[in-house]
Amino acid sequence: MRKRIYIFTGVLTVVFVLATFFVFKVFGSENTIYVTDCTPYNVKIEKGEKENTVDIYWESREKCSGYLLYGSEMKDLGMVGVDLENEVESRQHYVNIQNLVSTKRYYFSIISNGMSYGKDGLPLQFSIISL
Repeated sequence: MRKRIYIFTGVLTVVFVLATFFVFKVFGSENTIYVTDCTPYNVKIEKGEKENTVDIYWESREKCSGYLLYGSEMKDLGMVGVDLENEVESRQHYVNIQNLVSTKRYYFSIISNGMSYGKDGLPLQFSIISL
């Protein structure tokens, strides 16, 4: 009987230690990403129908407001792209950017419910010639 108690106590201790390590590793990590219902996903960048335009699409799990900040320099996203096709708060978002230079590189961040999204904390990038 004592042997079973020791085995049970040992297994319980191992499970507790592993669970504690996992919780501290996940919640204490510097690389923790908190996904919200307004986090953009399925981001697509395509050439627009008209010359020197780009269409940018993304989705969110919940209805959220969304727009783009973009520019030709990574640290100067001074232009705004707005979704003119969908409601202010939507699950599907579409922005058409016009009057671009086909050989120039552009940078953008998606703003969803007031939060900025890119890749690894930096804006996404594209050039029309590379699409």
